[in-house]
Amino acid sequence: MQPYNIMPKIVPDLVWDKTLPYPLNNTWGYHDACTGNGRWDQYYREMINRYGEPESMERFCDKMQLMNAVGYQGIFEAAGHKLNDIGGVMLWKLNAAFPSVVWQVYDWFLMPNSGYYFMQNSCEPVHIQLNLSNNKVIVLNRTYKKVSGLTAQANVFGLDSKQLFSADVNLDMDPTAVRETTDLEKILKDTGGIKFVLLKLSNRSGEVISNNAYWISADGDYKSMNQMAETSINISDIREGKRKNEREWKFKLTNGTVKIAFFIRPQIMSDGTEILPSFWSASYFTLAPGETTEVTVSCPSTELFGKSPVLKVSGWNVPVTETGLKVK
Repeated sequence: MQPYNIMPKIVPDLVWDKTLPYPLNNTWGYHDACTGNGRWDQYYREMINRYGEPESMERFCDKMQLMNAVGYQGIFEAAGHKLNDIGGVMLWKLNAAFPSVVWQVYDWFLMPNSGYYFMQNSCEPVHIQLNLSNNKVIVLNRTYKKVSGLTAQANVFGLDSKQLFSADVNLDMDPTAVRETTDLEKILKDTGGIKFVLLKLSNRSGEVISNNAYWISADGDYKSMNQMAETSINISDIREGKRKNEREWKFKLTNGTVKIAFFIRPQIMSDGTEILPSFWSASYFTLAPGETTEVTVSCPSTELFGKSPVLKVSGWNVPVTETGLKVK
């Protein structure tokens, strides 16, 4: 399923047929929102079961992005924790052969969905993740070099952003090693409601080389996420660069509040339309209270000619902010 802002290009008549589940009409079926091999109907029902009935088209697409994210994260992290026991993952398929709402991590118009970025994050060379089968944090080293002086940090927050647990573990990683660091089984079982598990892996210089986020509910009910308190993000230290036929920007995003900023999506926009393709170092990410991250994006210079680009940042509980960008 695709983000809201590209949907008018895929389904031009976004008018709900009230004889069908919201927000569908028969045109959606032409674009693969149907039964058959894709089983989009099951995907839809599971989204409703987890996150509740959508109250708007935009929120419907947001909830589908949550489904995309955990799906692709699960595929590649399940393989990652068995790094030395399997040959890899074959994914069917990366993109669709025409404008579709299924089976893709980027669409006909080169718009990535959240699955793309969760897959990208899951395939990092040195990666931190949570093994959901036993709730243990693991670090894996996909490289053939030893990596020393790492610190694995695990934090657990409640839906109200109250910190429930924190632990740091120092470790060295041999080539192609997989190591368990912190056991979160007790804290996740002993506390009710939805929990956010935020993981961070730093090198000996303190630089974050991997981070990860999970939202977990023991009974599979995530509907209370619809009432998350709003928060805000500060954008600073904007730097522009150029390489060959691309423009590049680097941004620093800070959550200066006491609330979790969840599922943050940055975009490069011009006149209300997203510049595509845009290649982000991270998207749909989560920031803990007080946390700062740095993201980069590159776009083809030809797509920016004569335009006035704007950085748009939004999130599940983060209202839209926009900042003008310079093109030298």
